[in-house]
Amino acid sequence: MWNAIVSRFTGRKKTEENLATIAAAKGQDAGAIGKVATVLDGEFVEDEDFEERLKELAQQIVNIQSQSQTAPTTSFVSNDQSQMRAVGVVHGTANMGDGK
Repeated sequence: MWNAIVSRFTGRKKTEENLATIAAAKGQDAGAIGKVATVLDGEFVEDEDFEERLKELAQQIVNIQSQSQTAPTTSFVSNDQSQMRAVGVVHGTANMGDGK
């Protein structure tokens, strides 16, 4: 979805700047988000197909998140004593080793 939005506004200096600000702030810049949301609202008036594509992408994201929340979770820890920390989380089935 992010890529669709970035692609849509390539060449539009102010919106590109706001998108870069959002990316740099990892989605935590409310001011830049508000400005991009305003531009998106205007874009949706002009291009209903674009709005529909973004809604479809958003629904796919929601579906994926919903699936990952209901999948079993397995955590694993490194055996390296110098690195005793969680090194990953697997959602779904974890296949460990060489499969033998």
